[in-house]
Formats: sequence, structure tokens, C-alpha cells
Amino acid sequence: MRKLLLYILLGVSFGAAAQHFQFSQFYAAQTYLNPAFTGASSCPRLSMNYRNQWSRIPGEFTTFQASYDRPLRKYNSGVGFTFFNDRAGVNALKTTQFTLMYAYELKINKRLVARAGLNAGFTQRGIDYSNLLFGDQVARNASSSVESLNLDKLLYFNTSAGYLMYSESWWAGVSFNNLNRPNQSLTGEDSRLPIETKLHAGYKFKIDDESDKSKDQHFVSAAFNYKKSAKFNQIDIGAYYAKSYLVVGMWYRGIPILHKPTEWYRNNDALVFVIGVSGDKVQVGYSFDYTIGKLTLGSSAGTHELSMTYLMCGKKKGKKKKLIVVSCPKF
Repeated sequence: MRKLLLYILLGVSFGAAAQHFQFSQFYAAQTYLNPAFTGASSCPRLSMNYRNQWSRIPGEFTTFQASYDRPLRKYNSGVGFTFFNDRAGVNALKTTQFTLMYAYELKINKRLVARAGLNAGFTQRGIDYSNLLFGDQVARNASSSVESLNLDKLLYFNTSAGYLMYSESWWAGVSFNNLNRPNQSLTGEDSRLPIETKLHAGYKFKIDDESDKSKDQHFVSAAFNYKKSAKFNQIDIGAYYAKSYLVVGMWYRGIPILHKPTEWYRNNDALVFVIGVSGDKVQVGYSFDYTIGKLTLGSSAGTHELSMTYLMCGKKKGKKKKLIVVSCPKF
């Protein structure tokens, strides 16, 4: 009975932790949002993201990502890789992922670009049993349990694809994760990840006519990102204001009129406040998720997130071609 109860509890834990990882600053993790962004920058790009979710809740819910991608102008392509690490809960359910990315770019005309991207890699999941307390340990006042668990670390292969179109003032894209529906169960059961769909778009409103090389860029960007995975739906919608190097933004996450996957569940998650500094080569951003759902700010302490992007641009000789750079926000 103890083993049965343990497997049930672990199953619930694994099911909850199998939610798709997310960043509030999803445009600071562009290649995770959509592999079609691979190589869409003007120079080779190094990005890092760190998320500390619900810091007051017992256990640790942290996510870290580091990625590198670069354009290959000669081949109208982009390549890159991503390293991903997530730790969830007191039982330390760990997920580590490494993926390779490729995107192909097609310039439709002087103002419009289309890109299609793929990524593929391996994911490892495992749990730290040292934080588990068994009934026989309490009864015997022992530091270890006589229970034996055959839950090894799991390694599986995963693929994603995406499509993106953009100009100097707007962008729109769609991506599909878990295309091969990998089995992510640690107990040997059949627990396949559902295909996750992301739909994102936005528009950049320039307040003045200064060139992209100016230090005094002044604009407002409005955008959204809609996600669907099995019965769960979510939308992030908001806007950024940028003046010179400073960028501030606000997002709302949730669909309050939608009660899914159950009637009692109200999809009303958080308000996200973003502030960042955007230079020629470096962008640094911070965001705070103000929880507004049933999990209150007092019980969760909100969520903190940091992002950094570095463009490794070198000096180039010769005549430069005019590039159409995707106009979406950097945070």
C-alpha cells in the first residue's frame, strides 16, 4: 500500500511538473519561443535567461536557459544550440535539455521576410530521492527507507518546428513543440507529451522617424503570445514603451473568461512588469510576475526573471547589404 500511494503521489507530481516551461520575457528567449528565430539577429547572438518562480512556496522552481545562434547569410540560414535546465519542487524533479537549431530564410521582397525553423535534441528527467520521507522512516526513526524504487533517469528525443514572417514594423509566427510526442514518464507508464502550439504576433509603432542606428529610438510595441497544450490555453498580451536605451513594459497572462480544463479552474494568472536596458550589443532585462490568481502574491511572493542578450558583432569591411531585422521586442 505504501508503494502504491507513493506511485500515485509521484504520478501527480510528474503530471504537474510536465507543464511546458515558460518565460515571462519570452522575446528574450526567441529561439525557445520559435525555432524560426534562429539566426534572425544581425550578428551571432548569446542569450541567457533565469526564472525563479513562486519563491515563497516550499521547494525550488527555477529555470535556466543559455543559447547561441548565428546567421549564415551566404546560405540564407541560421544555426544554433540551446541548453536548458529546470528544477521543480521539494523532490527536485530535474529536467535537462540540449537541442540543435536550424532555420532557413526567404526574402519575399524588399520589405518582407519569411523564415522556417526546426530544432531537435535530447531531454533527461530525474528525481532526487533524498528529499522523500517514507512512512517506515517515521515509524523506525531512521534516516533511510527500506522501500526500493526502480525509477531511473529518463532520456528522450524531442523535436519542434516553427514559421515566422516579419517586416520592419510587424511580425507573426507559429511554432509546434513535441512533434514526436515523446513519453516522459519515470514510472514506465505511457505519459506522452501533448503537442504544444504557440501563436505570436505584434506591431511596432514608431513615434518618430529616426533611423535604426540612432541612440534615441522612440516607439511602442504591442504584442501577444497564445499557447495551447491539450486542454490548457493561455495568452500573454501587452505592450512595451522604448525611449533611447530604456524599455518598460506590462503584460497580462491568462484568459479569465475561459474555464479549462475544468469548470472550477479560472484562467487568471498574473500581471507582468518588465524593465530593461537595450544597447547596441547588450540587452539586459528584469521582470516581476504579480500573481493575481487563486495562488496569491502573499503566498507565492511572485516570480522574478532575468535576461541577457549579447550580440557578438565584429568589424566588417566592404559594402554591407541592408538587412530586414525582426522588429519584435527584446524582452
